[in-house]
Amino acid sequence: MSTLAQPLPRIGNHLNRPESVIALADGRLYACDRACGVVRVGAPPPEDARVAWPVEDFVPNGIALLEDGSFLVANVGAHGGAWRLTAPGQVEPYLSTANGVPNSPMNFLFPDPLGRIWVSLCTQHNPRSLAFRPDNADAAIGMVDHSGQCRIMASGLGFSNELRVDPSGRWLYVNETMARRLSRFEIRGGPRLGPRQTVCDFGRGTWPDGLEFDAEGGVWLTSVVSNRLLQVTPDGHCTVHIEDCSEEAIDAAEAAFAGHRFGWEEISTGKNFSLRNISSVAFGGPDLRTAYLGSLFNDGLSVWQAPVAGAKPAHWHFGATVIDR
Repeated sequence: MSTLAQPLPRIGNHLNRPESVIALADGRLYACDRACGVVRVGAPPPEDARVAWPVEDFVPNGIALLEDGSFLVANVGAHGGAWRLTAPGQVEPYLSTANGVPNSPMNFLFPDPLGRIWVSLCTQHNPRSLAFRPDNADAAIGMVDHSGQCRIMASGLGFSNELRVDPSGRWLYVNETMARRLSRFEIRGGPRLGPRQTVCDFGRGTWPDGLEFDAEGGVWLTSVVSNRLLQVTPDGHCTVHIEDCSEEAIDAAEAAFAGHRFGWEEISTGKNFSLRNISSVAFGGPDLRTAYLGSLFNDGLSVWQAPVAGAKPAHWHFGATVIDR
């Protein structure tokens, strides 16, 4: 495990809650932004890029880039759902109760190569902090097919967070933050999901949030609280490559979690350290070995050179986006 001796380099200084990050082959980077939905890293947005969010308590969280250059933005606020960013400052409804999506926080969404959208519905509780318990299992995974309707594909999860279909297209991986594990489901015909399989259980100090695949079949994860960057190999071995926290802070968070007193203060512990509660990882750069770390409290992205290349994402060679024009 590598505890940071000094802060990692950072790019961008104009971001507002850059929870989710997208990297492209030509070097473009995009990040989730609380005010604008999505912004291009390194290019401060114009004033008219601010979005007048259509529902109260709209909290942009996971983002996805579509081939037409528009972005999908998941709302982890109480009303949930997802919106499509069609131009700077302009959004339109994309997923809501009208599509069969439950009225609950949507954490992340992932378009697969077959045109389906997989969505992470992290809890039915309002506020969602009521789900910050080791015994809570009310999260679900939904799938939106070509008809635009959402079906619940798996339930009973411990706060589903970022989820992705692996490069083979055979497995759907998901982080269960409060169950403290990385799980996967086989994608079967229909489609339907096979039973949940545990890929890796995490112990002290790890509450998994974001995930991404590497080119060697491994999974990389970020952890809030401890600011950890972890790698899980195909055989389930876990290595902590980065940690940016203190033993005292982790002890306090663990005591609160065990005592069912874990809330916003505890889950935000990582903001007191230089990585500012890292929440996602995206591989980029010419060789896909540059790891860009999103966070809940930073105003930029932290940058780290990984020992392996990331898997090439579906959007890697996409063209101009709606906020580039």
